[in-house]
Amino acid sequence: MRRGRIVLMLGAFFWTVVIDAQTVSATLNIKVYDSYTNKPLAGVSIIDPKSSITRGTDGGGEARFSTAKSDTLFLFYPGYRTAKFSVADSADRSEYLLKLFMEPLTTGLNQSVIIKAPKTLEEIEKERKKLGTTPKELDRPIIAPFTSPVSALYEILSNRAQEREKLKKQIKEDDRRRIFKELLHYYNENGLIDLPESNYEDFIDFCNLPIDFLKYNTDYEITKTVIDLYNKYGRLNGLIK
Repeated sequence: MRRGRIVLMLGAFFWTVVIDAQTVSATLNIKVYDSYTNKPLAGVSIIDPKSSITRGTDGGGEARFSTAKSDTLFLFYPGYRTAKFSVADSADRSEYLLKLFMEPLTTGLNQSVIIKAPKTLEEIEKERKKLGTTPKELDRPIIAPFTSPVSALYEILSNRAQEREKLKKQIKEDDRRRIFKELLHYYNENGLIDLPESNYEDFIDFCNLPIDFLKYNTDYEITKTVIDLYNKYGRLNGLIK
């Protein structure tokens, strides 16, 4: 009988330790920058999909708040690629100073640009095949069989679930546009089209090619479709006489 009490006490202690480890909080001092210009970004949304809490950076691109150390947070700002970060694997401390950089989806002529060699079709194809995948942190949690129908419906319709779906949609769209631009760079470099980079965003909207088209079709089918659309777009916009 006495031995049974000891086991129960140890079990309760272990459970308490596990819970405490999972809920350790830390203060984050964050400053967010444009990765090309190195200028601070004001108004960046810092989203915690687990708690559905959204915070924003101030006029200097800064934000300070406390959160669970294990949480993965996302940076969202129109015109920039959505990014995620976490301090879960960092050295143990109560406060962290983080400099985070967001990549613009397009660059203006007045911005300093890092010139990169265009990717090969093989490299782009590997990225195309991954289109539609999103971070596992945004997956809908598995609802146990014994969960009540009301609880399951709440999870699906709650702000938390809506925030996750919004982020997943944005990440997929960011990746679609980024890979499309890599294809356009390749076509331009190889003389298949002659499209100014300032027209990329507009041309991507004009084509409106879905993720599945870019993910599952061959290089030949994608290239032929894009060139056909480029010829139509070029004539409509005076790029082709």
